[in-house]
Amino acid sequence: MLPILQLGPLAIQTPGLILLLGLWLGLTLAEKNAHRQNLHPDLIYNLAFTALLAGVIGARLAYAARYPAAFAASPISLISLNPGLLDPVGGVAVALLAAMIFGQRQGLAFWPALDAFTPLFFVLSFAFALSNLASGNAFGTETTLPWGIELWGAKRHPAQLYEALAALGIAILLWPGRGVWARRAEGQGVLTSGVLFIRFVALSAASRLFLEAFRGDSVLLPNGWRVAQILAWLVLATSLWGLERRNPPANKITRVTPQGRGGHLPSKPE
Repeated sequence: MLPILQLGPLAIQTPGLILLLGLWLGLTLAEKNAHRQNLHPDLIYNLAFTALLAGVIGARLAYAARYPAAFAASPISLISLNPGLLDPVGGVAVALLAAMIFGQRQGLAFWPALDAFTPLFFVLSFAFALSNLASGNAFGTETTLPWGIELWGAKRHPAQLYEALAALGIAILLWPGRGVWARRAEGQGVLTSGVLFIRFVALSAASRLFLEAFRGDSVLLPNGWRVAQILAWLVLATSLWGLERRNPPANKITRVTPQGRGGHLPSKPE
């Protein structure tokens, strides 16, 4: 656990720094991947910036609405850089709404845009796990295994590292043009838009089903079920249904060929 990185007189919050670096790297990779989806990188960057800004504002306002006492004594804390004063659910909801409005106004194709952003999701998943390790959040259950880590007065499963390894494994499988499944799919001419993103969601949900069992801070229902695992089941089922819908038979697949300019370049059957 390393919540603060001390650089001389400067104290930097390590979790926030990790997330910022992950966001920068992920956006850079997403812009490069935009060409593969026949989208212009500038639109991807502008969409990400709009969603990020709206998401941060929405997360802070949602947190203030839930815990107004936290800002009553010091309203200036509303512009604090402390990531602990953000409501993730509110932030994601506002970010998605802003992204949908921006994409609709710019004429961005929905599935290709999600595929273009998938490398960003890879990197953020990995960075988020490392930021939790630095802050001590999302800690694991107690264990006697030799690779356990000392945290919060007990030897615990390094659940954050498990999640980081899962994120890395998913990226190795799916990375556009380089991942194990991606190379196999492209070799068969399978370039159906949306499949990359849905596979990422499905594998992330499947990993959550397994890894949640090692979490020591899970929200439990009265019957002992873990809320995150129930949600993961629902997401996994929806993702598998989506894959079935998005994956057409091989004889109906067309390869997308870049043409012209614009937010989304039209496909051309071979």
